[in-house]
Amino acid sequence: MKKILFTILTVLFVQGFSHAQTTATDFTANDCVGSVHNLFSELDAGKIIVIAWVMPCGSCAPPAIAAYNAVQSYASSNPNRVYFYLVDDYANTSCATLTSWGNNNSMLNAVKFSDAEISMTKYGTAGMPKIIVLGGTNHTVAYNQNSGVTTTDVQQAINSLFSADIPELSHESSFRLSVFPNPVSDKLTVNFTLLEYSTVTIQLIGTDGKIIQNSVLKDISSGNYTEQILFENELKNGIYLLQLKTEKFTESIKFIVEK
Repeated sequence: MKKILFTILTVLFVQGFSHAQTTATDFTANDCVGSVHNLFSELDAGKIIVIAWVMPCGSCAPPAIAAYNAVQSYASSNPNRVYFYLVDDYANTSCATLTSWGNNNSMLNAVKFSDAEISMTKYGTAGMPKIIVLGGTNHTVAYNQNSGVTTTDVQQAINSLFSADIPELSHESSFRLSVFPNPVSDKLTVNFTLLEYSTVTIQLIGTDGKIIQNSVLKDISSGNYTEQILFENELKNGIYLLQLKTEKFTESIKFIVEK
């Protein structure tokens, strides 16, 4: 009896521990069209990611569709902010089959993956499907559900992450960084203060973590500076990150493009 009781308690402890996962596990994976995704870079850039692991199978469809519909509900109000990743459970289904299954179940805008780097076992008990919601620079797991998935619940998890703003990348900054206008359409004005002689790198970073523009101001002295960044039609509507770096400090600020 004691041995059986110990076994039961052990199982309950392991299950409880596995569901206590509160932060995401990083991955770098290729989607089904060959684009590379690094999870932490995307979360750090302000992207909220909903991942659905599927077999795929008939019973997998309704919960996955519920999560997909939650993501789609933000397409107009928060463009380029919330993304839906449809992932084969153990990467043993071809991208062609997964893509066909997703499209046949009206998940046309899902980013599809069949890559073992995206592992659902990092988030507790495996499920068919398994839905998680990730966001914020703390890489928060806001939702982790194997069954009973509803659009409303996923939306609530997403909403909880909108308040997780992109913080400065360093608490010690040599800048008083500001940008205007914000939102911006085609020309961004950047103001900053440099307290010591340095080289300054200014970067525009997209929600996928990729550097869109990069400029370097070499060997400038201390003082107040204003720089203008023109991007015209280069940037689509959405949220972006402007990052300033010197040899010692890094600071970032979020801005929105609306045209």
